[in-house]
Amino acid sequence: MTTLVIWGEDDHKARAQTLANACAAQAQAVGRKPKKVSGLDTLTFWGHGDASKFCGLDADEFVDFVSAWRKANSGLRTVEMLTCNARHRQGTYGDSYTERVATKLTTKHDGIRFRALPVATSAGGRTCEFSILKWHPGTTTWAYVAATGDKDHGMWAAVKLIEDLMPPRGGNQGYQLAFGALQKFMLTKNHPYATKRNLDQAQVDAYNAAAKATKRESYVIAGNVGTLRWCLGDIR
Repeated sequence: MTTLVIWGEDDHKARAQTLANACAAQAQAVGRKPKKVSGLDTLTFWGHGDASKFCGLDADEFVDFVSAWRKANSGLRTVEMLTCNARHRQGTYGDSYTERVATKLTTKHDGIRFRALPVATSAGGRTCEFSILKWHPGTTTWAYVAATGDKDHGMWAAVKLIEDLMPPRGGNQGYQLAFGALQKFMLTKNHPYATKRNLDQAQVDAYNAAAKATKRESYVIAGNVGTLRWCLGDIR
């Protein structure tokens, strides 16, 4: 059994190599041609994504690329996708990128499992429309943040909440610790975030009210690089 991690854009190279090291795999750029790899059964892609493209490829191009890998490696059974937004419709698209790709892949290749991060549902029970997979290289931790809305403002508000708890604004090193702290966090006037900005009680109350609303309309999970692939689920 062999996994190959494929990064899309150059700014994903380091994180893809870190992930590959964590799962005893090799890593390479998406621009390299498919080839025979001994024992290959899993391709793990990590790159920029939205409702139209992933790793610079539209849905048809991605399926063709996977098909070329399958042609060279008959034992390929699993395709994994690590990215932002591709699971969500971004307010304007009828289907997400992964919905289109999964339909094309499973129709063309019987027996391939297609896996990705979840379609997020907010704490308030609404389907999220935007998502981002954040990476913190210093701690090799990640956060998958999603939110509802026709635009991505809610998503960025949720990102700010978790990053308020990380240096330089907070004391939690990395997304994993910040996520744990976020669950019960309430800003007080004595908190370093408030004292640094000289917030009065009304401003503290406004921060907490906004945070509560953001949590209700968002979804956040986080962990270290070793747990990232465990959070993927099958797309059908």
